[in-house]
Amino acid sequence: MNFKFRKGNAMDRRNFIKYGATLSSGLAFSSVGLSALSSSGSSEGLNYQQKKLISEYNPLYIPPLLYNPYAKRYRMPTLYVQDTFHEFYPGKKSPATGLSTLQHHCSYFGPTIKVKRGDVVDFSIVNLRQEPVTNHWHGLHIPGRLDGGPHQMIQPGETWNITMPVRQEAATCWYHDHTCGKTAEHVYFGHAGLFLIEDAHSAFLGIPDIYGVNEIPVIVHDKLFNTNFEQIYDLRGGPIFLGDSILVNGTINPYCKVNPGWVRLRILNGANDRHFDFYFKDGRSFYVIAGDGGFLNQPVQIDQLTLYSGERAEIMIDLSQDGGGIIDLMAKTIVVDTSGGDLFVNIMRLAIEDNFELPATLPSRLRKKWINWEEEIKSAPQVISRSFDLSSNSTLTEMYINNKAYDMKVINEFVPRGVHEVWEVKSLRGGHPFHVHGCSFLIMAIDDESPPDEFKGWKDTVVLPLPEPGTPVGKYYTAKILVKFDHTTFRADGTNRNISGLKDQKELRYHFPYMYHCHLLEHEDKGMMGQFIVYDEA
Repeated sequence: MNFKFRKGNAMDRRNFIKYGATLSSGLAFSSVGLSALSSSGSSEGLNYQQKKLISEYNPLYIPPLLYNPYAKRYRMPTLYVQDTFHEFYPGKKSPATGLSTLQHHCSYFGPTIKVKRGDVVDFSIVNLRQEPVTNHWHGLHIPGRLDGGPHQMIQPGETWNITMPVRQEAATCWYHDHTCGKTAEHVYFGHAGLFLIEDAHSAFLGIPDIYGVNEIPVIVHDKLFNTNFEQIYDLRGGPIFLGDSILVNGTINPYCKVNPGWVRLRILNGANDRHFDFYFKDGRSFYVIAGDGGFLNQPVQIDQLTLYSGERAEIMIDLSQDGGGIIDLMAKTIVVDTSGGDLFVNIMRLAIEDNFELPATLPSRLRKKWINWEEEIKSAPQVISRSFDLSSNSTLTEMYINNKAYDMKVINEFVPRGVHEVWEVKSLRGGHPFHVHGCSFLIMAIDDESPPDEFKGWKDTVVLPLPEPGTPVGKYYTAKILVKFDHTTFRADGTNRNISGLKDQKELRYHFPYMYHCHLLEHEDKGMMGQFIVYDEA
């Protein structure tokens, strides 16, 4: 069925895109991204000069959206993890991994999942691959038994069924494979997707919220292709993966057609190891409105934003004066070889129609419950609860935390639920993005300095600084974070434990532990990871 929008009725278009639905198992789910909406559209509506400037660019692929805006208790369409072939280049098929539903075939990555705070959602994930996989819900505050870490493997042909209560505030999260020793390769080939949470407050902020239209998913990652245009996973003798092609949502040289007015980009650094310093080519400023774990107190105006692997940010840009024009989202990153210096790349081209503005605004205040960062840091414990030293052997073939490589059979830390702790992360090399499962935290300090305003909201990843030229050998690069866990890692639901004295047990057999690790995925796979249980104190 083909749908046509009346050009003069923006609200009709908005409501169709936002709430258009198909039936799945008797429940209504939006199907944004299906058929014609699966990319940012053709060049229709652009002027001659714009068409000329995007002639060598490709329409940005917008992953399909799974969303039930009406119910509070429902089942999501089953996700099938499968080996596929994807055309990164037209007509050239490449091996890949996708997560599809019966209604949405995804040859690379998976659909964007959107839920609401207060929902209770049933998920089924079927492994159609020939090797075990896992599915970690990165950034979600959920019990360990739902987390999808290395202990929760889905064997070939098996189905992982879970019921997930959504109890956290609005945020841009994601999901990805977390198989022990294979995370980097599995994520690289496509086992990943966005996971969005909304709540009653975010729904009434007035910010851009029409998925794929003025709210654009931007998953940035790098690729290496062979002469047959197939993606290949090859470290080329290095300790980490660095591709020589930068993609967004699996699209090479992408452009995205948008209306003038406010546009919101939900950015995920989905690369295995690259960091990106994002900026706009014309030097314009933009506003950071949210980080890993939710909204900032108020918009932070900047002209450059640095994100490491696994980090997310939501930014807004005002395009009200740019109708009929082109602007480029750029990034500074690291070169492929070891010659040093920086690489400047075009991430995505925005083509702004000379058309009506969609209704949206930039609020002066974003959060309903203010984060009093200064007071939180002042009242935090005055002693360091736990310290994590990130290191490696001399050949960079093994990675450690506190001089130990990851061991699935060893619990590294025992953490009581509901207790504020100060964790210290440190490294002689710096540059590690340290990620913690099962919570959001506040960054207290980076190298004894306050974090920048755009990182004073809720986070689940903190980045150690890179060494500066001339820094003395032996200097530790440090970060301190304030953490608290609201859920335990018990295998059984706390309301229905059938093992006598389970709450007092600290043995691995009673838990699905959370992880902490470097989110440079090759570092994680080489051992820079630990695991911890969260328990109820007697």
